[in-house]
Amino acid sequence: MKIIDEKGRLFGKLNLIDLLVIVLILAVIFVAVWKLGGSKAAEAATSEKHTLEYTVLFEDVPAAVCDFAATQEGAQLTNSGKLLDAHIVSVTDVPGEDGHFTLYVTVSADATYSGYVYKVGSQEVRVGYEYIVKTSEFEMTGIISGMEVGA
Repeated sequence: MKIIDEKGRLFGKLNLIDLLVIVLILAVIFVAVWKLGGSKAAEAATSEKHTLEYTVLFEDVPAAVCDFAATQEGAQLTNSGKLLDAHIVSVTDVPGEDGHFTLYVTVSADATYSGYVYKVGSQEVRVGYEYIVKTSEFEMTGIISGMEVGA
């Protein structure tokens, strides 16, 4: 029995062109599945959990915003409409010029570490990186000014 017969069929059963079409369809399906969920599953399988404590710096903040921010101590952070394993542990304001303040918000969070990046929710956590502190009642964008990594 020949592998390819005189009619171009593989083992006398399957046409080579049909085989190529089947392989192409399977490749397209594989790529689609990988794009839709496989890469996220692979990232989840290789990521590690760490506890982070980081401080976010906000400059030139009005006094009223600082007063409200102080009420957010203990509040849970949100991201994309979901509650995160992250809480505001302290809020400190330092008086500046013109009645404005520099605000420091310290957050304690469970973060994932994969690909040399810490993430809390969908946000990367790096010193010097812009970060949005968001609770159900408060949202401001600042710069991460310090970070400590726990276990």
